[in-house]
Amino acid sequence: MNFNNSKLYGLSNKKILADLLKVDKKRLKNVIEEFVPYKLPTELSTINGKKRDLYNPKNEHKKALKKLVGLLMQVGIPSYVYGGIKERSHIQNASIHRTKKYLMLIDIQNFFPSTSDSYIYNLFKDRFGMANDLAKILTDFVTVQCENREGRYLPQGYPTSPVLSYLSYAAMYQELLHLAVENGMQFSCYYDDLTFSSDKFISKSLKRKCSQIIERYHFKIHPTKSKLMVKKGVEVTGVFLGDSGEVKAPKKLLKKVQNSYEKVKEMDKNPNAFTKIDFVDELNSFQGLIAAVKSIENDRKVDLYLNELKHIRKKYDVPYRKGSAKEHFRSENAKFIL
Repeated sequence: MNFNNSKLYGLSNKKILADLLKVDKKRLKNVIEEFVPYKLPTELSTINGKKRDLYNPKNEHKKALKKLVGLLMQVGIPSYVYGGIKERSHIQNASIHRTKKYLMLIDIQNFFPSTSDSYIYNLFKDRFGMANDLAKILTDFVTVQCENREGRYLPQGYPTSPVLSYLSYAAMYQELLHLAVENGMQFSCYYDDLTFSSDKFISKSLKRKCSQIIERYHFKIHPTKSKLMVKKGVEVTGVFLGDSGEVKAPKKLLKKVQNSYEKVKEMDKNPNAFTKIDFVDELNSFQGLIAAVKSIENDRKVDLYLNELKHIRKKYDVPYRKGSAKEHFRSENAKFIL
């Protein structure tokens, strides 16, 4: 990485920073009060049964954060980092391990809530060489207040959090990479999912060393999700790696597609039992699940699902956006409840 390549490097002028982010300079005087995000309610932030604290920055804030992402990316992100990096995906992350026999999967527990604003501040001040006041402004700009402890952390939902979670803890990832290279292992990271693979047996002592490195940066590895295994059909970052190195959609994803398909057929049989919003949500979810399967297995046949999706969208004139629900839906098919 070359921090000199970023326009943030050596920045000491607040007006220049405001221009780079396209925000009013006056609003940078107290960003904590000027840029307050919306915290999503529990029902919208529960993923696979697990509650997460998700934040949605307001429009101007989000636009500025996206510009900041571009400035941060100018340093050049190492090839082993896949999470949140443009043109890199969880599929590519898993695929580089497909031919290896042994795997070590490490999950960092409560990763984003455990990040510390001190690491983020030091990134801007020391690595980017920014003036102290500007480093503090940017730190507050990209973090939210901790609820159960002092300080601030990188929130899920901010466009900047993925790249900053790596850059702020680059030293940790470099130590993990060194451990991998030193022991003949392939290494990649996808957010809090770390994958090590090798043609040689991976010992428990290597797992302990990995854990010790992570704990020095005030994180902990997940006790049940972190494991050593011989690769005999295993899921890595949402992708199934077969015994012979084939990459497939995992069974739980295929089951979700089938369940959504059954739900859509039920909505067609009894449309009066569902609201317009139900139709928009379920069809969008169904379409997303089909796309997820195709992104992993481009050759997999999904015509049955696509035909049903097209049929229902056309029959009921279902829009993609909830805000368009009132203007859509053909009343001759059913009396929908909004």
